[in-house]
Amino acid sequence: MSLEGSKGISVEIMGKQHQFACSDEDAEDLRQAARKLALMCDDIKKNTGDANSERALLVASINLSYSLLVANNKIDQYQQGQSALISTLKSAL
Repeated sequence: MSLEGSKGISVEIMGKQHQFACSDEDAEDLRQAARKLALMCDDIKKNTGDANSERALLVASINLSYSLLVANNKIDQYQQGQSALISTLKSAL
């Protein structure tokens, strides 16, 4: 995320305002990410009955990290499959 042409945005997570600097082109994506995090934290607090905001943020962070890991692993598998397919095609030619 380049900060050229940067601007500050404000997002609310768990009842608190947070300021972030980002490029104009990344502002909406950052807002969407913050909204998703806020919803996850609210759901975690509601489902666990735990009012601890720090714990909700930790659980949400772990869930997001896990989701990213799974997605990256799938991408790696697809890329390996494509490489194998390309090798097979090259061999057939």
